[in-house]
Amino acid sequence: MKITNITRKYLFLNGNREKIELEDIDPEMGHERIMEHYSALYPELTNANVMDKGIIDGFHEVHFQSLAGTKG
Repeated sequence: MKITNITRKYLFLNGNREKIELEDIDPEMGHERIMEHYSALYPELTNANVMDKGIIDGFHEVHFQSLAGTKG
């Protein structure tokens, strides 16, 4: 049996619908802590949702969806 580590991939989807890939700074940190760390660089992350997309193309993909600019 082969054991494989799955790398996490973080994508920040800002209000302009741009996808910005963010580095996983510490695999021991939770998604919210990663988002909190990057909120110093991207203030929109302070009001973002975390969406765990599961395994996509061999990566554990997590999206940070900005709520800025949405109505409703």
